[in-house]
Amino acid sequence: MTYKVAIYCPDQHFYYDPASIEKNGAGGGLMARIRLAQALARLGHQPYIIANLTGSTVHKGVTYLPLIQADALKDVDILIMISSGGALSLEPALNLKIQARLREVWLQGTIPIQAVERLPHDFIVGASNFICDTVENEWGLTNPKLFAIYNGAVVRKSHWWNAASTRDSFALTYTSHPSKGLDASIAVLNLLRKRDDRFKLHVFGGDALWGGKDQTVSVPGVIYHGTQGQDKVLKALEEANISLHLQARLEPFGMVVTEAMIHGSIPVASPVGAYNEIVRDGYDGFLVPGEHTSTEVHQKTANLIYNLATTPEYAEYIRRQALNMPWTWDTQAKTWLQHWDWALEKKGMTFSPDHSHCLRCEGAWLLTADGYHCTQCGRYSRDGKA
Repeated sequence: MTYKVAIYCPDQHFYYDPASIEKNGAGGGLMARIRLAQALARLGHQPYIIANLTGSTVHKGVTYLPLIQADALKDVDILIMISSGGALSLEPALNLKIQARLREVWLQGTIPIQAVERLPHDFIVGASNFICDTVENEWGLTNPKLFAIYNGAVVRKSHWWNAASTRDSFALTYTSHPSKGLDASIAVLNLLRKRDDRFKLHVFGGDALWGGKDQTVSVPGVIYHGTQGQDKVLKALEEANISLHLQARLEPFGMVVTEAMIHGSIPVASPVGAYNEIVRDGYDGFLVPGEHTSTEVHQKTANLIYNLATTPEYAEYIRRQALNMPWTWDTQAKTWLQHWDWALEKKGMTFSPDHSHCLRCEGAWLLTADGYHCTQCGRYSRDGKA
């Protein structure tokens, strides 16, 4: 079945120019809706994005409509409503006249979105179990119907194994807004450079990710690139050994980690938010417990990175496990499609609870392209065991 899908975002803190966003980069929530729409188009479906544009356009199979033309779409199969920045409000969606067979609210974060309780919807789809758990436990909604579907990662055509010979064992990356933990990454770098001044930190991202203006970082060993498009960021991940994610923020998902994993840059992260779901410590990355600003955590992280840099066989083992993570955008688009097939048509592979079931609520699993999704509580499991 071919689905007609509208992704509606009333946020006005960021102006959409699809071609420019591809080149210059943007925040995770904005990129997620663009990447999902593009993946749906590649799979032969009809995606629309209704957002803060000055005029309509078509880019990579996705039709973009400005907010003032929202009513031009009379009916769709799926309506996805999302707010991931600015006022964090879906209040304008209350006036939408689009008819849809299935209406969903898509969440990229844990801060409550205004008007969700009053907005007619069939599911709240969170980009992680962590988001869904937060909604259930803290938002105070009346019987929310939750479903977790991870964001995907972009895969470059020249994948990391083709660049293995050029990977720099002493290169680190930081690919987030500076507020998330850049200071901690620089502290780790300083410790490493006391042992070997070949260590360097490539920094991608700045205030421009959130609609502001980047501020240059000038520190020995730091190579500041600012906010860049995906191609430049992913190329850097193909060439670096480590991707640093030390922070206190309870990360709702973290595409920066999955993109690092699938491009061969080993993630070293704090065990916060959804990072606990994505990274399996010592297998496909590392989680360093403790306060990310503490000297103890900085030293533990530096020791770990030094060992990885000087023991390439160990680093290669971790790197190969990370490659096997399943969350590419094409895979996640297929997961959304299987979710819609199940919700609308009752199609899909489900297991009897007597055979295999969600350990959280004992609901039946729905088998999808990326693993298992509980048909009762909506929880996601990579292997049907969590």
